[in-house]
Amino acid sequence: MEKYFGKAYRGDPGVPHSGPESFENIWIGAFAFSALTCWHDKVMLFEQYHWKKAQAKKQPYKFKWNEYMDRELRDSYYFNWPVYFP
Repeated sequence: MEKYFGKAYRGDPGVPHSGPESFENIWIGAFAFSALTCWHDKVMLFEQYHWKKAQAKKQPYKFKWNEYMDRELRDSYYFNWPVYFP
């Protein structure tokens, strides 16, 4: 990847990620973000599937999100959203 993308940015002081060590960190960060996003999507699909099954049986469904996180932590997740993703 360095062969294709590294040459354009190397040594340019106006580009903050122009160093070769930063180039690797960007790819590692992108991979980690992709893995977390994929996990989050699967968790949401799991919740939706079981919620719809419970609705079809006309039974109440208790979300796992509410069971393992207390109210204060859940609220901070949404209030701090701009901090995580500016």
